[in-house]
Amino acid sequence: MTRAPSIHPQHTIATALHVTPSWCSSTHVTVSVFQKHLKPGDVVVHFDTHQCLVKFTIDGTQVTALDLPLFGAIDPVESSFRVSTVKVEIKMNKADGGPWDQLERAAVAAVTSSSGDVPAKPYASNRDWNQIDKRLTEELEQEKPEGEAAMQKLFADIYAKADESTRRAMNKSFQTSGGTVLSTNWNEVGTKDYEKERPVPDGMQWKKWG
Repeated sequence: MTRAPSIHPQHTIATALHVTPSWCSSTHVTVSVFQKHLKPGDVVVHFDTHQCLVKFTIDGTQVTALDLPLFGAIDPVESSFRVSTVKVEIKMNKADGGPWDQLERAAVAAVTSSSGDVPAKPYASNRDWNQIDKRLTEELEQEKPEGEAAMQKLFADIYAKADESTRRAMNKSFQTSGGTVLSTNWNEVGTKDYEKERPVPDGMQWKKWG
């Protein structure tokens, strides 16, 4: 896989957003638009054969986050996007495959400043995207979930780091007990029939409905 070229600022109307091409392969190119706390309903992505248009709704106002003319053709039907806590990841499937020389279809003309004719620098030229990714990851880790979300994250962390027998124990104990038991000990869970001996909290009784 190869790194994709930089995106120029003229295509980023919502200037507070961070945009970076993640990576490019022979079959598709992925672009990440960094904006925290977006919900799927806040994001609209329109794919055309040679264009990708991204709009966010922030504080009740819709802004154009990215309006990108693409270097090559994509398949709009097979392209997709995913909304996470800190970014929107856009995956565009190439129509014909093969490498792209750059991300954009045409180079952006230089602009002049009030102090004289100074070419505009590429959007990512003065940014260390590795540092930006690291900072966003640290911010995400610092946002500690609470209550049920914290418990789910704990279980997910345990499951991700567990070996195969521990995962089998967690799956069987939780599913066959109706969600009342979560054990990591396969030696115990492997011989236990939770469907016949489902534990319930004191003062409560297990009943089947339907």
